[in-house]
Parts: sequence; structure tokens; C-alpha cells
Amino acid sequence: MGNCDEKNRISGFTPLEVLVVLVIIGIISVIIIGRSDIGHTDLLAQTEVIKSHIRYAQSRAMNSDRIWGIYCDASGQSYWLFVDGDPNNDKRKLPGEESYTVDLAPYKLTLTPTTLTFDNRGRPCSDDNGTEPLSNNLALTLAADGEATTTITITRNTGFIP
Repeated sequence: MGNCDEKNRISGFTPLEVLVVLVIIGIISVIIIGRSDIGHTDLLAQTEVIKSHIRYAQSRAMNSDRIWGIYCDASGQSYWLFVDGDPNNDKRKLPGEESYTVDLAPYKLTLTPTTLTFDNRGRPCSDDNGTEPLSNNLALTLAADGEATTTITITRNTGFIP
């Protein structure tokens, strides 16, 4: 009789074994997917920070009779807020920043070197003194280690940033 019971046994996986395998596959998937977006998260987050800093400079210019601007140095790894047409001597702190200079190097990001100023009407200008309005939209590229990039567009005449 013992011989008959062995023939009726079905071989295969138990529900517990299937469940354990599915849990392990899920954990591995979460780890792999989570790690793949780390660089892009810094890129997207810093893009929004830079946009808000540009909007802040425009707002300050519109609420005063002074020229406010954002200057990004030649290395593309740092930028700062300045006032009265002198990007090197009259730096101001941006909201939420502890230093006068915003350093992009820790994020492994670079920004298009540029000088962007705003006149008292909030119009974007291409010179330090805020006297030459942009003739075209200005596109600033933020790059992460040369792999992923995003573009910040400043609309001529209005300074609108989509």
C-alpha cells in the first residue's frame, strides 16, 4: 500500500516556495530600479532650484530700480546672484543658500556659462548692466556627468520660464 501513495503524489512547488521566490524577485527589482534614477533625480531637482533662483532675480529687479542677475562662471560648476551690473563684486545670497555661490560640483552637474540680468520691468537682458534685452529665447543646459541633460528656457521679452 505504501507503493500506491508514492505514485499519487504530485511533484512541483508549494505555494510557500512560489511566494518566497516572488518576494525575492520583487526586492531585487526595487533595488535595481531605485539605483538607476539617482543621477536623474539630482538633475531634475537642481533644475527646479535654478529656475526658482532665476525667477527670484527677476522678481527682485521688478520690485526695485536696480539691475539683478544670475551669473554662471566659465567652469559651469557654480553660479550666483548679483546686483547693479557687477557679477564679481556685488554678490547676494539666494533664498535657501548658505553661501553667496551655489556649487553644482557635489551634484556632478554643469550649467551653461552665462550672464543673465533683468531690468526693472523684468525683461531678461544679455549684458551685465541690463540694457540689452535678449534678442532670442535663452536656453541654458544643465548636464549630469555628460550623460543626461535638461534645458531651461528663458523667454525673451517676458522672462517666462516654462
